[in-house]
Amino acid sequence: MTRTAQLVSAAVLAVSSAAAAAQGAKPGDYEYYAGIGGGETKMAGYCQAVNSTPGFAGTCDETTSGFKAFGGYKLNRYFGLELGFSNFGQARADGTLNGNPVFGSWKGYAADLSAIGFLPLGDHFELFAKGGVAFWDITSTLATSASGSVNDRGLSGVLGAGATVWLFPQAGLRVQYDWYQNVGDGSMQVQTDVSFLSLSVVGRF
Repeated sequence: MTRTAQLVSAAVLAVSSAAAAAQGAKPGDYEYYAGIGGGETKMAGYCQAVNSTPGFAGTCDETTSGFKAFGGYKLNRYFGLELGFSNFGQARADGTLNGNPVFGSWKGYAADLSAIGFLPLGDHFELFAKGGVAFWDITSTLATSASGSVNDRGLSGVLGAGATVWLFPQAGLRVQYDWYQNVGDGSMQVQTDVSFLSLSVVGRF
């Protein structure tokens, strides 16, 4: 047997062994997981602040699209730690203030660390809930303000819940709802609660 044939045979054997191991692995055999996805975000309170200002006339939309990435470590089948990143997208307002054209926006991102609990329902489905702390970075331009944009950073609580369906031994889909509380503080032009409903592709290893 030539060296090339030997290498090909070894590669085929390695791939076959890895595939067999993956098929025979149980959910509890996987300690790490990671995923990426996107969905709908809502910055509750932004449009209320814009529309309540005397002299403003126009439109406001505080619902938009965002994306997220996350990774975690399972201490066991029921508990773990998760690190996540979420881009909230951008809420925006367009109109006039006392007859003068104005534009406003609210955009930013958050990185969060959470404790997470799992409820396995068989080998292919699990529910989860999590809670932790989020570091956020927000830039806001309130359409009714002449002071320009404001950038601020801070910490807030984050809660989440969802479900994962494992379509394959190491890959599946995850739907979740996250709620970031009181994003923005006194120096911001508006403080919001951010909700994020997302669908992600997730893998475990």
